[in-house]
Amino acid sequence: MELRHLRYFTALAEELHFGRAAAAVFVAQSTLSQQIKAFEDEIGVRLFERSSGGVELTKAGRTFLPYARRVLREARRAESVARAAREGLAGLLTITYEGTAMRSGLPAIIKAFQRGRPHGELDLVEETTHAQVSALRNEETDVGFLFLPINERGLRVQTLFSAPMVAVLPLDHRLADRDTVPLRALEGEPHVIWARSGAPRIHDTYVRACHEAGFTPQILQEIERGESFLGLVEAGLGVSIAHASNVQIQRPGVRYATIVEPTVPITLGLAHRHNDESPLLDRFLETVREEQEAFRQSPP
Repeated sequence: MELRHLRYFTALAEELHFGRAAAAVFVAQSTLSQQIKAFEDEIGVRLFERSSGGVELTKAGRTFLPYARRVLREARRAESVARAAREGLAGLLTITYEGTAMRSGLPAIIKAFQRGRPHGELDLVEETTHAQVSALRNEETDVGFLFLPINERGLRVQTLFSAPMVAVLPLDHRLADRDTVPLRALEGEPHVIWARSGAPRIHDTYVRACHEAGFTPQILQEIERGESFLGLVEAGLGVSIAHASNVQIQRPGVRYATIVEPTVPITLGLAHRHNDESPLLDRFLETVREEQEAFRQSPP
């Protein structure tokens, strides 16, 4: 069975006239007649009743018609998708991201990308920065939204935005009613923070800032991923730290305060393989450039 046979069949089924159907598919009437007969012989089913008065669909032909039309529609769609893939408008793009990206500009980028690339599919997976670098290296993801800096050869990195780190405090904490907290005020406080294995940039940035301020943070417990640190702070186990975008996560038992004197910036960036020549990736990166202002506007 060939697509041309389905086109000839549907043309004749719609026109019920060999001459008009032949003109519709740009073949000679004799060619159309021969091809329809060959098609019926191939599938072993009579699709048309021919008579001196004209041509009519058989019961089998009427049953077959919607299926033939569906196959032709899918064939046209497949051609369209193939052309779109060539132009970077179709295919599957795997994206990994830190939760911070999803709380800031990433939703706007996804929306704009899907609006402009209707055949482009996104596979979105939340991962830590450490896991994302590994996935990029092993070609398990195409692009990652992660914390900077990273030191990995073969990756092209783009800075998206920086925002100050915030302290996460229990509701009844002595500093809970303040909008800003000097870093030195957190000396001696038990800390519940991200494990270095999961978030080395956040962990190292904060610990280094504490050392420069003259103290070592007392880390009571480390977490690997997720928002569980909010529950631990709410339970009174200690204070924590987070990116400014976490302020959007409202929990009744915690308060946020920007760390000052000094501020401790956290930078979110985008990374992809230097040698990745995917047209769809190029289109996605183009969308990021067009929508990057969404990141700058999102953090408080």
